[in-house]
Amino acid sequence: MKGRKSSASKFDRKEFDQRTLSAAVNLIVYGCHVQKYNKSNRKPISRLYYLYEEDMDYLQYLHAGRPFTQCRIPLLDIIELREIPTTESFQNLPYQRTLQITFASKKHTILFNTKNERDLFWQGLQYFIDVAEHNLIRDIKSTNDNQIVEQITLKQIKGMLPQLSITKQELKSLFNQYDLERRGFISSSDYQDLLKRLMNQDFVRFIFDKYAVQQMNKQEFIKFLTNEQSPNQKQCEDAFRLFAKQDGNNYSLSFLEFLNYLLSTYNQLFDYQKTQIYQSEDYPLTDYWINSSHNTYLMGDQLTSESSIQAYINAFQKGCRCVELDCWDGDNNQPIIYHGFTMTSRISFESVIQTIKEYGFKYSKYPLILSLEVHCCVKQQDVMADILKTYLNENLLLLPDDYKSSEYYPKLNKLYYKVIIKHRGKMKSSLQYRERFISISPINIFQPNFEESESPDILKRPSLSIQGDQQQLNTPTTLKPRSQKSFKRQDHGLPMLQLRNTINPFQIDEEMKPNKVIHKTKTETTLRPKYKISNIETQFQFDAPNPRCQIVQLPLKVDSDEDISIDKAKKEKAESLKMSSITALFGAAIKQQNRTVWEISSLDESKVNENLLDFHRRYFTRIYPSGSRVDSSNYDPIPAFNSGSQIVALNFQTNDMPMLLNMCKFMENGGIESGYVLKPQWMRSDGKKKIGEFSSTQLSFTLSLLVGYNLRQLNNQNAKVNPQIKISIRGLLQDEQNNKPQIATISQSGLNPQFNFIYKYNIKCPDLAFLIFEVLDASKNFLGWSAIPLSCMSFGYRAVQLLSQYLKPLPKSCLLVHVQKNTD
Repeated sequence: MKGRKSSASKFDRKEFDQRTLSAAVNLIVYGCHVQKYNKSNRKPISRLYYLYEEDMDYLQYLHAGRPFTQCRIPLLDIIELREIPTTESFQNLPYQRTLQITFASKKHTILFNTKNERDLFWQGLQYFIDVAEHNLIRDIKSTNDNQIVEQITLKQIKGMLPQLSITKQELKSLFNQYDLERRGFISSSDYQDLLKRLMNQDFVRFIFDKYAVQQMNKQEFIKFLTNEQSPNQKQCEDAFRLFAKQDGNNYSLSFLEFLNYLLSTYNQLFDYQKTQIYQSEDYPLTDYWINSSHNTYLMGDQLTSESSIQAYINAFQKGCRCVELDCWDGDNNQPIIYHGFTMTSRISFESVIQTIKEYGFKYSKYPLILSLEVHCCVKQQDVMADILKTYLNENLLLLPDDYKSSEYYPKLNKLYYKVIIKHRGKMKSSLQYRERFISISPINIFQPNFEESESPDILKRPSLSIQGDQQQLNTPTTLKPRSQKSFKRQDHGLPMLQLRNTINPFQIDEEMKPNKVIHKTKTETTLRPKYKISNIETQFQFDAPNPRCQIVQLPLKVDSDEDISIDKAKKEKAESLKMSSITALFGAAIKQQNRTVWEISSLDESKVNENLLDFHRRYFTRIYPSGSRVDSSNYDPIPAFNSGSQIVALNFQTNDMPMLLNMCKFMENGGIESGYVLKPQWMRSDGKKKIGEFSSTQLSFTLSLLVGYNLRQLNNQNAKVNPQIKISIRGLLQDEQNNKPQIATISQSGLNPQFNFIYKYNIKCPDLAFLIFEVLDASKNFLGWSAIPLSCMSFGYRAVQLLSQYLKPLPKSCLLVHVQKNTD
């Protein structure tokens, strides 16, 4: 146990607060009393959850009516940890004190005494999950180090190797080959031989014997790494220190410890150095790919699924730096977010912004883009602007006064902790209005202190006062960020200003008549409010054939925050000048003439093509899924990446091949700590090369698939499989056509199949290419997959960590490959 704890402490996640990590570990080890709820939300049951100390691979809980061994959750089977969703079953629970544990096809919903206790338990549980995932064959090493046990039974072996893909019959047959006298146990030395046969180490033994005899010392290990793997000196020393075993004053690697290193996270095919933040930040934002999501608020499909602030948290935890908010009119003048004209649930705009304030920069310091799709009336757009200013005032990026002369968008290293509002807006008016809006908004604006009220799902928020005009922001005294019932879909009418029939029909300087009905429903009648307007020194002009008001550049003097006067038929296109004043990416048609770098175009997936590469050297686009994808499936992001589009938005709630490619692409340059990947030089603002100019091979390498480890079905671990592995290249069309997908098949157990697969790849554009592994059995059942950008590929003997269909690491499941760079 001591050795395990010491090893684990080296691999804790950086987002964990080191000052509280020890408290979190203690809480989960010693146990925590909680209330467990079921789906019917009947009276909760008191439970004690704790880490099973005999084997720290299980979360144990006590249940009077079940055997002890049936009341545990394998840490490596846990798919997701999250707060409870906003559903009818749990709507009355204080979600800040809840934790939902999803594993296999089951869920445990538990309620803690305090939020701090929940956070500590969550952190401790995630810590031990990370520890369990780190070492692919840690259990084998632990049992190998235990020299005290002289006699080992078949039952003990089954307990030692619970995650390995081998049936009970196969294991018993192998055990009987050593227990010839049928005594029911085997010796420790026989057990070591059994382990070696299980792990199929013949090929790895050949590598080990090439550099060592019985034990591999530090010099021999560094020689192996230098000759075969080519890492730097510090990597060599760190790896030896982590995996070597001390024998007196000497440190050395046994054969199993050497194998343990080969299959560890420190020897992955994905270059470990490139998982750190290493790329230059001194380029315009348009020179980067940005990890982006579509309809971020949804937990499922586009028609009937749940909208939740948890979806935003999930996206941030996956490194997303561009989230979408679909905004609609809500009750009590409070905007809401949902997928319009569908049965998806609603959440308040304010609760989402509050979540963004809390989590938006928790994992990454790099700029966060809020892509607003606004369907609100001007009045509620003004409320949105006030909310954004209240929560994100200091972080908002504003359009500079000299925006017309900007040749490029600001550089990445100038935008730390900045929030960029993407909205269609009005650039010409935003600077004039911003002077007035910003001059009054920040005064006496403070961060509200949220506290739990008597009703657990209601948060109290103090009202916000603004000096100057002595106005009160119309914000509610209570906020229900997770309640669905409080939001009913309303098609609110947009108030219109009546113009007096005077010599100057556009000059209004008296109180307007209020009592004209503009919208009527079964539940309410909306009257036009009173507007007191004076000193409007703004000139208007009309565009034929359909007149519409347009502000031209003259001083703007308004005494209140009333709506802009527009034609009712144009109400959905009406823009709040408040929103425009805090917008830094303005929606525009995709045109290059008279365009500024502060504009962005949104394109359907079907409109993407490589001809946009020159456009993307300087200007932004956002690619989004087709409206026909009501199941929240994703489009192929490869053509969008190849075109140079910066924002390739995918449905993060759907785990499919496009999401796998997106996740693996943004593992580079820091992963979730960044969310930005610098495009290759020839694609950037100072590049000139075109995709069609790649005519010769830039990278040639030979891939050998050596052996697989623990290839199994996640939901049926004892099922016998005959694995087949499909290896393919994705990237430029010519690279895909010249490197056809290859399939390696073997007819034997998935525990440790050996493959005889060698293939030479010739790549013309490695900057845009992916190497993809898909593992299935003969019945096409999913066993695992992985992908890696070729620009991040390491050479030598490397492990390919396989992921589940949920894009989580599969415990102890990997491929061992050899990659050799060709020089001819």
